[in-house]
Amino acid sequence: MFCTSCGKPNDDSAKFCTSCGARLEKPVAAPTAVSTGAQPPAPAAPAASAAPATPPTPAVPLPGNATPTAKPTASTPVVPAPAVPTPTAATGTTTVSSATAPVSGATNATATATTTATTATKQSPNKLIIALACVLAVIVAAGIALFATWKAELWGGKTLPDPASLVQPAAAKDGKSATIKAKDVTDALKLKGIDAKTEKVFSGKESGAFLGYAGAKQGERVSAGTTVTVQESAGPGVPKDTLGRKPEQVVETLADMNVPVHYKKVYVSDTKTKPEGTIVATYPEAGTAVKDSEKDKGIYVGVATKGDSAIPVDVLGQDIDSVKSKLEGEGHTVTVKQKFSSKDYVGKVAGSEPAPGSSLDSSDDVILYEGMDAKDTQSVMGQQYDYGGTKYSTVRNNAGAIAGTYCKSDGSCLTLSKSSNAFSKSEDGSGSAGGNGFMVLNDQEPSNSVDLLGLTNACQDISCSVIKPGNGISENTMPLKNHLITKDWGMFELYAGQGMKNCGSTVIGSGGSAGPGPSCDSGKTYEMKDFLVYFPAGSDLKSLEDSGYFDADALAAAKKQKAVDTNRPFILLRDRSQYKETSVSASGDGVNPFVPTSEYANGGKSALVGMKPAPSDATVYYLSEQGGGLDWDSLPDAEVKGADKAAKSSNDSGDSSDKADKADTILFKNVAGQYRFFSTGNGSAFIDMTVKDDGTFTGAADSADLSTGEPTYKAPRVKYPFHGKFSSITKNNAGGYDLQCDATSLTWEKEYGDTSGISPCGKWHWYPAGTPWSSMASGDKVQYALRFGSQLLGDSDSYQSNLLYDEDAERSAFYPYTPN
Repeated sequence: MFCTSCGKPNDDSAKFCTSCGARLEKPVAAPTAVSTGAQPPAPAAPAASAAPATPPTPAVPLPGNATPTAKPTASTPVVPAPAVPTPTAATGTTTVSSATAPVSGATNATATATTTATTATKQSPNKLIIALACVLAVIVAAGIALFATWKAELWGGKTLPDPASLVQPAAAKDGKSATIKAKDVTDALKLKGIDAKTEKVFSGKESGAFLGYAGAKQGERVSAGTTVTVQESAGPGVPKDTLGRKPEQVVETLADMNVPVHYKKVYVSDTKTKPEGTIVATYPEAGTAVKDSEKDKGIYVGVATKGDSAIPVDVLGQDIDSVKSKLEGEGHTVTVKQKFSSKDYVGKVAGSEPAPGSSLDSSDDVILYEGMDAKDTQSVMGQQYDYGGTKYSTVRNNAGAIAGTYCKSDGSCLTLSKSSNAFSKSEDGSGSAGGNGFMVLNDQEPSNSVDLLGLTNACQDISCSVIKPGNGISENTMPLKNHLITKDWGMFELYAGQGMKNCGSTVIGSGGSAGPGPSCDSGKTYEMKDFLVYFPAGSDLKSLEDSGYFDADALAAAKKQKAVDTNRPFILLRDRSQYKETSVSASGDGVNPFVPTSEYANGGKSALVGMKPAPSDATVYYLSEQGGGLDWDSLPDAEVKGADKAAKSSNDSGDSSDKADKADTILFKNVAGQYRFFSTGNGSAFIDMTVKDDGTFTGAADSADLSTGEPTYKAPRVKYPFHGKFSSITKNNAGGYDLQCDATSLTWEKEYGDTSGISPCGKWHWYPAGTPWSSMASGDKVQYALRFGSQLLGDSDSYQSNLLYDEDAERSAFYPYTPN
């Protein structure tokens, strides 16, 4: 219908206009007259009883059965209805009302237009809905695109990778479970464009293993520019924040290190500064790792205990005269010696023997060490020497002043100690100049005494050890003028070999036959050996750096790192791996570039190679002054709540572990003994090995030095000592045993490159005499090794004696042998 107010079309069922809101009225159909032909006209309708308010509508003839419709009210105008054809009863002709006849064409046109418009309105979608749908589709598409690019990490940061996926390739190579390495995770982060740094954390996992992300978890996203900290296992060790805490607070942490943990009573005198029941000392020192060679010993924790008959741990830093008087008053004989110490202990007690924290018997003698620094270097490491009535100031290899444990900031450590070699005499100044108190690194005694650590080149003249000019020796003519100990900077060198030549791996005299080594007419070399610089507290590091002593690139790299703490004594160890050349010819008048140059060589000019690395907080080893000198095993045990429970938990079961150890010991006894393997058929090289009933082993590779031109039976022999251990032993199906070597424990005291015999120390087998080759693991490989060493002639189904061999070595076949 159409609105009578605005003329807009509306649905027939609508009550209000959709355009203007006016009320809609149903249109009233106009009456039509029908021509009847012969029929008489219908009578007129009777008049209404009351006069209408509007003029009367003229009567319209209706069909016989029709009734008139109600008249419209005055307020609603009547809309002319279209003509309705009415069939006649007689003729079938159709007539229309005269009132509508004149406008029938217009009315039909309007009706047609209305119908068409209504149909079009119903068929066309609403434009607003279409627009909204389009916008929604664009938003959805954009959202999908944004999510896809976010998922692809094109924006919105990066996802920390699942470390488990990084070890699959490594595990697939040998079929064994692989440890996730922190380096692999760091590399993966870099490939994803994420900055990463490494933080070493002590743990029970092997060194280098991935522990996690600091402050984050795998799968989390990190924003652009974030530096992710990858936690790398530093192996077992003592966390830095251990001292001063209650032992109960560290029980679980230390138990997780997977090494034995011992709690011991350490004596103190001042319980206000060091309260009883708190941790006052540890071994290794807090912040350092457990050495591989000491993992069986584990960690020691010193718990403060009040003690009167003791050298208290807090004696460090006290006035040395007062402590001396107190101890003498208790009946002890006290000797005072000098020792380099940190700045806080200079001129005070810097150590003692027995160590601070130890108990004392009434008859014990005591040594107190007075702290010294860089200004005291020439007096501590020198002595007055009387030569023919003339006194000289010469060097003194004073081991006691520098002996101790030294550790890097990353927790790795080394030890300096006095050699047990007979060549190393007392350090009290007796004996020939420079001939006492020689040192060794990490308790490894060299096979040749010349390779002990000392302060000078080899020389037969007293002048070679003079460190101060005088008595006819000027500063420019001192043979040691290129040595740091002659400077006023405080530091000094310690090095092996005394600058002498080598014939192969053996030290020889300068004349070819003189000295401790064999004759060597050709092939002489200078070898890069152990070399370190010792820096007492307060050393003038800047003067040394400005002198050109360090390699330029190494110094530049050190300057970018944290500066070294010169208030503490430290060691800088030369790193052979940073040098391309570690051996040079010693023929003719060649100069040894690996030790300070003597004034007698090279015109007195230094030819020493630049030192690598240069000192920084990351490259040096600092003196450990806490807990290192204690005889821990002699100290009484301290009761710590939860220690036993934590230890059992960390080992899954203490009883089962003990039983396993005992079972292993029984089996190891069956293979213990002395063995030999010939790696060549002419006797020029063989390896002797002794297996102990605890699974450890020692031995040496023995090779003839054929560079001398001598036949094998006359050629000098060179030995390469080693030691290690088997981590497990089980019975096999051939009546023998399978042993697993702990490859990390295999240590060579000298560099040895042959891959036969015991390297790389993997899976071993032991078989009794007469075991068929076919019953052995890699039986063909064993036969080849025996034939190669001329220990198997002809054909046989088995070997006449027991066999022990490393399946992973290139060649390996040890049989029982007792050296003469």
